[in-house]
Amino acid sequence: MAVRIVVSGVEEAADVVAEIADPNVPQYLDELGVLVTSQTQRRIRSEKTSPDGAAWKANSEGTSILFRSGALDDSIHHEVGGREVEVGSNLIYAGIHQHGGDIVPKNKNALAFSVGGDFVLSKKVTIPARPYVGISAANAAEIVRFTEGFILRGAGDAR
Repeated sequence: MAVRIVVSGVEEAADVVAEIADPNVPQYLDELGVLVTSQTQRRIRSEKTSPDGAAWKANSEGTSILFRSGALDDSIHHEVGGREVEVGSNLIYAGIHQHGGDIVPKNKNALAFSVGGDFVLSKKVTIPARPYVGISAANAAEIVRFTEGFILRGAGDAR
């Protein structure tokens, strides 16, 4: 007596394995970039903390930190290149807010600006680091859920 095993759905299973083994990387990275961009904008707009959860140092004017005009928030974008996605801002002042540092005059003896309506001259202004680009623990968990969902969608799972 022979034993016969009938397996149906092999083609579908092979498609699932192929999709997981060779996912649509550019689409995944683009969608991941959209997610991380929104996480970064949420951090700037409402969370007001660095990716490690530390509250940003208050500014001297007592205004919303990193969201005075909305330009930094609006500039957050992502770019896919090869097998990577980058999220950040190309604004000239984006780096000083992320990393902190000193601002000194280039062509004059002092910086001139106003704070709270008062005119100020200064040889140097120190900007504290207020990291806004990065992945928090909550962001990482959200990225894992997104990735699982992407794989399942690619595998044809309607969950």
